Amino acid sequence: MRTASRIHRRIAALGVAVTLVCGAAVGLTSATATAAESAPTDLKTAGQPCAGSAPGPYLSPERLGIAQAVSLQGSYDGADRRGLRADFQVWDVTDPAHPQQWLEEMGEGSDTVHVQLEDDSRQLDGVTYAWRVRVLDGTDASPWSSTCHFTVDRSGGAAPTVTSAEYPANEPGSATGAIGVPGRFTVTSTSADIVSYRYRFYSAELPDEYQESSVDATALGGPAVVTITPRAASHHSLTVYAVDRAGNRSERAVHVFYVKETRPEVFSAAYPQSTPNQDYNVGVPGAFEFRATVAGTSFFAWRIDEGGPSGTVPADASGRATAMIAPTRGGRQTLYVHSVTRDGTAHAPRAYEFTVDNAPVLTGDTGGEVTIGSSLTLHLAPRAPQVAAYLYWPEYSGLEERPVVKTTVPARPDGSADLVWTATETGVDGLRIQSRSADGTLSTPRWQNISVDGALPTVTRTGSTAAGTSSTFTARSRMANIVDYVATLNGDDSSRQVLKPASNGTVTFSFTTMVIGHNYVSVIARNAAGVQTQMGAEAWTTTDEPQVTSVDFPANGSGRLATGTFTFSSYLPDTVGYQYSMNDEPYVRIPARADRTAVLTWTPTAEGGYHLKVRRVREEGFPSAIMDYRFAVATGATTVTSAAPGTVPAGDLRTITVRGTLLHPQDKVEVTPVNKLPIRAWVKTVSADRTTLTAEVDLSLAPTGPASVTLYPYGTLKPVVLANAFTIAPPPPLLSVRKPAISGTVSVGATVSVLPGEWTPSAEHYWYQWSANGVAIKDADDPTFTIPLALLGQRLTVEVSASRDRYTTTTATSTATVVTKGKRPPPRPIVRPDSPWSDPRRPS
Repeated sequence: MRTASRIHRRIAALGVAVTLVCGAAVGLTSATATAAESAPTDLKTAGQPCAGSAPGPYLSPERLGIAQAVSLQGSYDGADRRGLRADFQVWDVTDPAHPQQWLEEMGEGSDTVHVQLEDDSRQLDGVTYAWRVRVLDGTDASPWSSTCHFTVDRSGGAAPTVTSAEYPANEPGSATGAIGVPGRFTVTSTSADIVSYRYRFYSAELPDEYQESSVDATALGGPAVVTITPRAASHHSLTVYAVDRAGNRSERAVHVFYVKETRPEVFSAAYPQSTPNQDYNVGVPGAFEFRATVAGTSFFAWRIDEGGPSGTVPADASGRATAMIAPTRGGRQTLYVHSVTRDGTAHAPRAYEFTVDNAPVLTGDTGGEVTIGSSLTLHLAPRAPQVAAYLYWPEYSGLEERPVVKTTVPARPDGSADLVWTATETGVDGLRIQSRSADGTLSTPRWQNISVDGALPTVTRTGSTAAGTSSTFTARSRMANIVDYVATLNGDDSSRQVLKPASNGTVTFSFTTMVIGHNYVSVIARNAAGVQTQMGAEAWTTTDEPQVTSVDFPANGSGRLATGTFTFSSYLPDTVGYQYSMNDEPYVRIPARADRTAVLTWTPTAEGGYHLKVRRVREEGFPSAIMDYRFAVATGATTVTSAAPGTVPAGDLRTITVRGTLLHPQDKVEVTPVNKLPIRAWVKTVSADRTTLTAEVDLSLAPTGPASVTLYPYGTLKPVVLANAFTIAPPPPLLSVRKPAISGTVSVGATVSVLPGEWTPSAEHYWYQWSANGVAIKDADDPTFTIPLALLGQRLTVEVSASRDRYTTTTATSTATVVTKGKRPPPRPIVRPDSPWSDPRRPS
């Protein structure tokens, strides 16, 4: 390949050389060498020996290596080879007075003179050139070498012509010859310098049958003959190039011809060439139809390869015949059929390939889809006699060669069997299954396609992307009956966790990584048999930048024009401090505390947006990646627009929600009932947009009625008051969830008691009042009551009043029960006056 720099160098050399030879008659005299001993020798043109007379070798520069240039070379045996240059002269033999000049440095210590003629404009097609060389040493020159010759030939010329008596150029309808009939093709060129021909035959039926070949011309510029004996019929072609002395190829000639078809046509529905017909088998005759393609066919001769059956069948008047043939073996085989005409000529045979299917019949899980660890059940039925067993083996996808391992399944007496195959690995394409008869004969294999789902676990991650933090992972696999999952962090076996799945088949686990950058967790699942799934993975990237938090100046939020703090933290144990920069000012370093945190107290000087950059400092002294923290400072006034709920019960610690603008977690809040002292509230939360604040206030002793809310904004002393913000209501009542009940027999003279019922929340104190027909009974306020005769027939009830601190007392009444007579009391005994049981007060 020529380059511009080399051409420019050659042009410069030419100018020097011309001055050296100015006035010399090129080709007529030689310059006298005053310092050089001899002329260059061992001259070669494009690697060929020097031709002392014209025309020399014919050369095509495009065919002369990568440089595509004619190279001139010789040897020089001078005493001192330092600083020498080779001076080449090249001229058209018809114009020796105007030579080309090429000047080349020889190189220190070199004994070779060499130049490549890379300028196509000075190496013209069809021109014969002469050349010679001498060696220059300063102003001295060696004698000129001998003169060599070469001729440039860049063109291959026109395409040759092809003729053939046996196979002339023709169309499909005028095919000639036949399979097995040789043909001669004469190739002739119009060029006088052709030395050989390159050719290749092509057959549409056998496209890879022929390779490109070469044949020498009978003489320079003469023809050549090539032969072919076709092995197929129909479309053929012969492509030819003429090759000249320089190796140039001519234009292409294509001779298309058609070979007559003499092979009979063969068809069989019983034993088709494509998918086997399972209605036919070994020993079952099937019809094969033959049709002659040559006139005068007397009969057809047929045979099946590998020692199969053979025979003949006569042709009818239309050249057709049907042969009933029973194959003697299973598998792929070839039927050869040829026509024999009435003159006894046996024509080329037709090769008809077909398959005899005696493979077993498969039913059951023939869908072929299975998850790893699960099984397929195939029911096998024989299609060969006396089947004693079945053999099966898996075949795999990919380029890796694996040994064939066959498994035997015994057959039942009827020749059937069940094949249970468990998917223990991925990469299986399917199973080959064949039967084996009692005599050892094997059937053709049946193919069962299988698709194995590797059930790789899906893995999801939640957690921070900061190095040193823990991430939580959840994994799930489609494999059945998983007994454990195996999880590994970053391929490190020491991190391996063996985990039992939950009842729903998932597993949750955690890893803490100290790696900064790429991290990944890999997970496999295993069942009780040790079969494992493909590996699932989850990858994420961790950083070593610190965390920044601030209540006073929330990220992407607004802070007040007042002093506040930022907290810097890191999960990495090698943290010794932090560097921070506010609004691209120089970094300032602050040390970390024992818990690896640091607090920056900062006061903004103006409102507006701020950009805080923070990086942690490690023990080695190199800072981490930068955490960008952006926030704003505003001078707007804090407002309070509403409070909720509108009614708040007294009696306990209550939560109120305050709405407004520019609220802050360090604001102070007070609730002031009417004509009472303020009650302090505790701020609990502030929304990110600073419009909602929640606070807790103790209303245990607060009076009922309207109350105002006073907010003291952080960083300022001017309070914001919302009058009548809400109403303080009485404490909530206790709720009776099961009303009181009377326990005992409600009858005259009986003593009953009260069951106080159930209350929410539970009551701390109870009070009782018994009533008859809805009227309170005087002094009946105990939990027990003896029913007097006067209440006979009245409706007895009891009221229970329940109380609890910070709740309103509530009363509930039992269901009314009618007072009955009860049992008659026993008769009073007769007492004698002198009886110890007599009443001393009673008169005798």
